[in-house]
Amino acid sequence: MDSVNLLFSGDFAPLAAPDQINHDYFKDLDNIISSADLHITNLECPLTRSEKTIEKTGPPIKAHPEAIELLKQAKVGIACLANNHIFDYGEEGINDTIDLCEGNGIDTIGIISRKDKRDHWLIKEIKGKRIGFLNYCEHEFSVREKGLLGASGYDPVNAFYDISELRPEVDFLIVIYHGGNEYYPLPRPDLKKDFHYLADLGADAVIGHHTHVVSGYEIYKGKPLVYSLGNFFFPYEGEPDSWSEGILCIFNLKEITNIEIIPFYQSKADFRITLLNSNQQNRIIKDIDKLSKIIHDDKILKESWLNYAIPTGRGMAYQILYPSKIDKIIEKLWFTRDFKRERKKRRSLFNILRCTSLKQLILDYLKNEL
Repeated sequence: MDSVNLLFSGDFAPLAAPDQINHDYFKDLDNIISSADLHITNLECPLTRSEKTIEKTGPPIKAHPEAIELLKQAKVGIACLANNHIFDYGEEGINDTIDLCEGNGIDTIGIISRKDKRDHWLIKEIKGKRIGFLNYCEHEFSVREKGLLGASGYDPVNAFYDISELRPEVDFLIVIYHGGNEYYPLPRPDLKKDFHYLADLGADAVIGHHTHVVSGYEIYKGKPLVYSLGNFFFPYEGEPDSWSEGILCIFNLKEITNIEIIPFYQSKADFRITLLNSNQQNRIIKDIDKLSKIIHDDKILKESWLNYAIPTGRGMAYQILYPSKIDKIIEKLWFTRDFKRERKKRRSLFNILRCTSLKQLILDYLKNEL
């Protein structure tokens, strides 16, 4: 077969101001992007003028519709929309984003109950080969009840039926998964199981993002599982240096186990994406190799997870189980029970209980304590 090169990038939030959008942020990547047959990225926010945010924990983010020019500069062919921010501006934000992307030749996946009635997956034919793309995210505020417009939340039963239906129709099947614990550079043990499960169902590769940091990868039964690509383009102030480092991942479908990893850096000064020098690239690749060795060893992976989960989960659990004295007084006053702060606490608890990664922090911490 002819060589088919797929390029994957991580979280893409084009938050540049409209008067900066003509700036060529991706010039350093031109040769890499142009040599790929298809560029697939995670569009981490809606492109909308809407001012109506949903109630949620965490900041709502959006980009100006003119930011579509940045996706075009990066030659994005598929925008994955199953993530925890795509519903920040409600159904209007999602519909605006789909209309804008599709109107500019960019396919969108990862949304259920679309107004155009399309599936949440996509089949692309490239050089005579049919390639299927499925996109899931963990259950946060962007995932809604069945029948409502929203992100395609990961569910192992639904994944079974999705892959059973899609696999016979394609030559290759790629699953893109938005999940994990932010700033933690490894998958929790259950997330590794999910990636293995998706591969066992029939995915030829599974690609992850969401954590805003780079993680490792493994070749499982001849199938590459990449746990996090880090950020691609995400200008945001006050974040650690790791926020600005990411990797591009290239698959050659003729030899899919031979994946190419390309580290890069997003400048905090002008947001330009630049390739790193050989020493910097070697440092990141060595870090990825170390993470990959941990992922390969289930015992060490679990130990690493517990070392992270217990102190992190403790802080989260204390917020829920042990409110302050002032909180207890406010709770007893009938006229303050709908106080805005209490609504935020309820939203926070709701989000923790429905998000697998956040819930697992609590469970593993409490298990250790009990």
